[in-house]
Amino acid sequence: MFDRKIYKEMLKWKHEYAPNYALFLKGARRVGKTTLAEKLGKEEYKSYILIRFDQTEEDIKQLFINSLRDLDTLFNTIQLAYNTRLYKRESLIILDEIQLFPQARQAIKTLLEDARYDYIETGSLASITKKSNDILIPSEEYTLEVLPLDYEEYLSANGNDLIFPTIKNHFESLKPMGSMHQSIMKSFREYMLVGGMPQAVQAYVDTKDFAKVDFAKQQIINLYKQDMQDQEEENPSYVTNFFDRIPAELSKHDKRYVLSHVDSNARIKEYRNPIRWLEEAMIINIANSVEDPSVALNLSTINPSFKCYMMDTGLLTSLAYKDRPYLENELYKAILLDKLHINEGMIIENIVSQCLKANGHNAYFYKKTSIDTKKTVMEIDFLLRKSNKIIPVEVKSGSSKSVKSITNFMEAFSKTSSEGIVLHHGEIKREGKLLYLPYYMASVL
Repeated sequence: MFDRKIYKEMLKWKHEYAPNYALFLKGARRVGKTTLAEKLGKEEYKSYILIRFDQTEEDIKQLFINSLRDLDTLFNTIQLAYNTRLYKRESLIILDEIQLFPQARQAIKTLLEDARYDYIETGSLASITKKSNDILIPSEEYTLEVLPLDYEEYLSANGNDLIFPTIKNHFESLKPMGSMHQSIMKSFREYMLVGGMPQAVQAYVDTKDFAKVDFAKQQIINLYKQDMQDQEEENPSYVTNFFDRIPAELSKHDKRYVLSHVDSNARIKEYRNPIRWLEEAMIINIANSVEDPSVALNLSTINPSFKCYMMDTGLLTSLAYKDRPYLENELYKAILLDKLHINEGMIIENIVSQCLKANGHNAYFYKKTSIDTKKTVMEIDFLLRKSNKIIPVEVKSGSSKSVKSITNFMEAFSKTSSEGIVLHHGEIKREGKLLYLPYYMASVL
């Protein structure tokens, strides 16, 4: 079991909110939700019961429909079925994969009013699954998003607890990393390949064998693909086709997702729900285009102009070469040997989006094209809001060192943007209003 930062938030829920709110752990399949819930049950409670709605018998499910007016029967039956005694205010009940049986989620209000035990729900797609259409979603939920392991958690899992504090110290002081830079870059490249899905990280920790890591990731991708095919009986190909196209769209110079590349007759209205499904499943991270960065970013988005990143970069490296065996995956070789080609820069940009998401930033980008020449005048990969300022972030993954776009942006929006960040292969340095940072420092922005 890896140390996860979210565990502190779970403890906060237990000590401050548990009597009145159930904890809802929302996240992608195989991201570690159940493991976290069981860890809390083992360490913080006298006993706990895990009810897995992907495996439990129908009789147990029906208790959450037929026995809500007789909770003594409900709890007695559960204790007998799971051979576990429950103690008032000292036991936890985990409702796992609750999206598969939303009636249990609807029952939360009644269970909390009874106040005998604490409750954790785990799931994904819980707000849009078809099975949820006819239920009342409870307001008594304390929701936490479970994301893939971030870079700090990945380092800790590999026994490298001293690296991340060093990165933070140098970021705050802006002192060059010196001799440590190359070794940390190597570690960060490995993180790009492994990603943050617990099974993949565990495979790497145990074996240091990328073939086994890739196998773990392919299993997760296959699980996601099965979910996609199961979720929409009428047109499952909409979700699957959109998902399969992600690496190709990110490998372009202009990384905006163009639906006509999926289907020449595609319309945004046909793909709105499939995209939402993938977002709710927390498989993808959508970056919206901003029209006017001088106002609140979320109020200035342009639809349907967007980029589509994978929530986990390790899965992206496997998805890009999903039909080839590990030894023929050119991305592994390019990243490990530090020889990424320009069209493989998608991996760098995706890992930056993943790092920013882990730090609570929603993804926004900016692009301005000349009306006369139709050529791009400004293109900013990411926009961050810090207090009342907008910080443009440009990711340099190829040989180009031009900073014309970010410089023009800061001139055009000088009232709200006084500093820009360039993430690159090299060291920390400052040139005028531009701060150059190594890729791995995206994890502290």
